[in-house]
Amino acid sequence: MSDRPPPFTALRAVEAASRHRSFTSAARELHITHSAVSQSIRRLELDLGTRLFERKGGAMEPSSAALRLAQTYSEAQDALSRAMREVIGPQAGSGLAITMPAALGRLWFAAKIGRLNEALPDVEVQISTRDGGEGADVALAWSAQASKNALCELSYLPLCAPELAVKLAKAQPKTLLRSPLIADAADSWGQWTARWAPGAKPPRAHLFDDATMALDAAVQGGGVVMSNVFAAESYLVSGRLAALGFEAPAGQWLTARVQASPETAEAAERFVMWLRLELRRSQALAQGHAPRDER
Repeated sequence: MSDRPPPFTALRAVEAASRHRSFTSAARELHITHSAVSQSIRRLELDLGTRLFERKGGAMEPSSAALRLAQTYSEAQDALSRAMREVIGPQAGSGLAITMPAALGRLWFAAKIGRLNEALPDVEVQISTRDGGEGADVALAWSAQASKNALCELSYLPLCAPELAVKLAKAQPKTLLRSPLIADAADSWGQWTARWAPGAKPPRAHLFDDATMALDAAVQGGGVVMSNVFAAESYLVSGRLAALGFEAPAGQWLTARVQASPETAEAAERFVMWLRLELRRSQALAQGHAPRDER
């Protein structure tokens, strides 16, 4: 093996599988098949003469050898990214590389570019919605756990077309559940019901896997949609939808993982500070459109 170049494709699969403890999740991140990940790792195991993963319950647990390879690959990738930025130089491209969830980027962040220009006129951003955040200066992602990297907690709120909102102006939570319901997340209405109508029968809702489609369905009078304050902001500001109050925590936090090079570290720090302020502003704006927030 010493005469051959490092098997970067296999090492990339090992690194992703070690982080996720799952070949399926690694394949999804790398945009390849589960079989491709499995076969790539199996060939590397044969070359090395050692097992890299063991199945334990529903997870694929990496061995110490796999973890070492994953760490080395990650360090090499970071070093190559830094070298590429140095070779390209500031004249060829000085943008701050940001990754974020697609819905957040499309429905919320895109509308903030003007405010970013005003606050940080010297910072240019390169936005990507790919999974993983490899090579990004700042990687934004949703997390089920609060951490030191958390920027804010996501919350759900029911919204509907203004005409329907007039009819539901005095409705209580259990009354809202009798309306046609729409959702852009599988258990959003269930979590909301547990908060505002404990003991009520779990509601059924039309489910969309795209937040824009769910919100547009509500705009057309299709019912009450359960969404989040960031996805719905432009709909609230334009008056296409009205909030009905009764906001509930979603149990998810937006996190920012900063992994900037020395050349972009200051810009990344300033960007994250600006982002915190904008997120708080949006949360306050959504609350301002809600008629009530108490039981």
